[in-house]
Parts: sequence; C-alpha cells; structure tokens
Amino acid sequence: MTTTAVPILHAPDAHLCPGTEASAEPLRVLHLGKYLPPPPAGVEAHIDTLLRHLPNYGVEPTLVAGDSPAAPQHPPTTPYRTVLARNWGRLASAFITPGVVALAMRECRRHRCQLVHLHLPNPWADVIVHAMPPQLPIVATWHSDIVRQRWALPLYRYVQRATCARLRSLIVPTLAHQQGSTQIPAHADVAVIPYGIETEPLDPRWADPATTATLRQWAAGRPIILTVGRHVYYKGYAYLIDALHAMQTSAVLVMIGQGPLTAELQAQVRQRGLSDRVLFLGRAGHAQLVAAMHACQLFTLPSIEPAEAFGLASAEAMACGKPTVVCDLGNGVNVLNRHGVTSIVVPPRDVRALAAALDTLASNPAQCERLGQAARRHIHERFSAAAMAQATAQLYRRLLAPATPA
Repeated sequence: MTTTAVPILHAPDAHLCPGTEASAEPLRVLHLGKYLPPPPAGVEAHIDTLLRHLPNYGVEPTLVAGDSPAAPQHPPTTPYRTVLARNWGRLASAFITPGVVALAMRECRRHRCQLVHLHLPNPWADVIVHAMPPQLPIVATWHSDIVRQRWALPLYRYVQRATCARLRSLIVPTLAHQQGSTQIPAHADVAVIPYGIETEPLDPRWADPATTATLRQWAAGRPIILTVGRHVYYKGYAYLIDALHAMQTSAVLVMIGQGPLTAELQAQVRQRGLSDRVLFLGRAGHAQLVAAMHACQLFTLPSIEPAEAFGLASAEAMACGKPTVVCDLGNGVNVLNRHGVTSIVVPPRDVRALAAALDTLASNPAQCERLGQAARRHIHERFSAAAMAQATAQLYRRLLAPATPA
C-alpha cells in the first residue's frame, strides 16, 4: 500500500487579513520538543521558528521540552509559552527527560489544548502519544529516520508503528523525506510542508562588527569556508578537515559549534598541520553567526549520513547569498541544495571530491556569486517561515474541522 502524500507547498507569505482565522479564537496547540538549547539549532531551531510565526495565523502554541543540558534550569526567553522538564543527561543519544510526560498532560488539561504536535524521532513522544485522550488529534513532523541506533530497530519499529497509527497526519519537510524513508509506515497520511527560514534576522545589519573584523584579520585575504553544526559523527567533519588538507588553494575553515567530538577534531587539525587554517569558534551568539555567514565566501555541510535530513544551517547560509558544498544523501539536503544551481554536491566520505568542490568555489569568486544569488532566490521563493507557519495552521484546521456527511 502506498502512502498518500498531501502536498502543501508554496503557501502565500502574506499575513492573515481581518475576518480570517486570526480574528477567531486562536487554536491551542501543544508542541513536544526534545530540549531547548542556547541557541536553538537543527530541529530545535525549526520548532522555534515555527512557534514564533504560528500566532500570525491564529494558533496559540505551547512548547513542552527538556531544559538545556548546557544550562540546566535556565529559563528561555521566547514569545510563546515554554514549559521545561529537568534534563538528567543522555542515553544512546536520547535525552533523559521523563518529566515531559507529566508536564505535557498537565499543560493539555490546563490550557484545554485542541491538538498536539510531536517532533520525531523522540522516545518521549512515543510515550506521550498513548497517554493522551484518544479523542485528542495528534500530528507529528518526521524529521529523520533513526540512523545510528539501527540495532534497536527490530524492537523499536513496533513502537514507531504504534505511534504513527495514533497520528491524524504526518508532516515531512520534503517529498524526499518520505520517498527515502524506510521507517514511515505505508498507511501514513503524509503532508509535505517545507521547513521555513527567517531571513530578516540574517540581514548584515545584525552582524557583530568585532567578529567580522576578527575573521577578516585572521583570514588575511584567504577565502573563508564556513561550517556550522554540532560536532557529532554524522556531520562528517573529520572528512572536511582531511579535505582542507588536500586542497590546492589556501582557503581557511571557520567551524561554529561544538559537541562530543570537538577535542578529537581539534587534535586532527593539529596532526594535519592545519592550526593556522582552522578556527574553532565554539558556540556562537546570533550576531556572531550572522557575521560569519556574511564574511565567508562559501558554506559547507559535509554530513555523511541521512540523519542530516535537511540542513537548516546551509539554508541560512543560502539566505545570506552563499553557495554551498554538500554531500549526496538522497534526501531533503539535496532538495534544498541543488547541484549546479545553488551548490556543488559530492559523494559522502569522498575526501578528494570534497576538496575539489571546495577548491572550485574558493578559487572562483564569480561562480560563488552566481550560485549564491540563485541560492538566495531559492530560499526566498520556496522556504519562507511565513509559508511554513500558514501551511501548518491550515493543516491543523483541516484536521479539526467537523466531518462532512457523505
């Protein structure tokens, strides 16, 4: 049995006019996230962007998540209601936040939530989906298949199927997420709603001048390659460092982010004799990130596994008019990053191909400009935050609408 795709693409960007959904009583929707990091990244950045825009389309969101492992019990500043459970650490890449179950139940009762929106994969979502009243509609966004913990799939697949059977709709960011998945059940009612990018906060006027000056002074005229992301296995940073070592040009690499592999990557840089060509910035604030996005000549997302299902950081770089170099993962990454149009796409784990692609752009500013301008148009036309929020609100209302008699 094939899955029925319900595409919701190219929703208009305009805010609602008087007399539309925003003028009625807002829909009360509970979102369940894994945790709220400072600052948001990846899936958490997507949730944050979505929840900031949903009120424009008549939705009152509440987020229940674990608190940040980097700053326990640190209350976030968000324009939407946020309720955090204590984070006790990690087990097999899953955050230990059992308190989210009771908090989600409490918030649903207290605020009379009309719908629950989960973000998968998340083991706590699998618990919550069966704890909620059976009449409460539940939807979920499928961000990625489970990749690294495949050893658990023979048993966990039954849990996945039970969770999906409870859902009224399953959202995927691109059709490639559905087509490339081995874990989305065939019976799922799938809606395609592309991730949205907030472009205004990426404007150069929000860049930190000190960071811009520091990067330019450090690069000393050499082309800057930027990468942003957590230092985890599937990001492919070890291959990127080897590719930098193999490059013919003198380009330099700026790495924003940190994680469990940071020390290992720093040691690799020293071993390759690249200490003068790699700058680890660690966790960067928004103004620093914007400065780096505009100071670089190109951006790379060298991820090697489908766990990288889209690549929001590359979308932000594209919104800043930067070309990208990414790997062919056969999923949403390659819907976003179009080979020969906005990006150069290379096979994963291929150091020579990655080095050649980086050399091509680092040595050709005109090609960078051409691909970068196409990238900016691509983001503005297909991946706006307003379109994402409006399409999501439309889906909520469709699911909550009374059934029409046959």
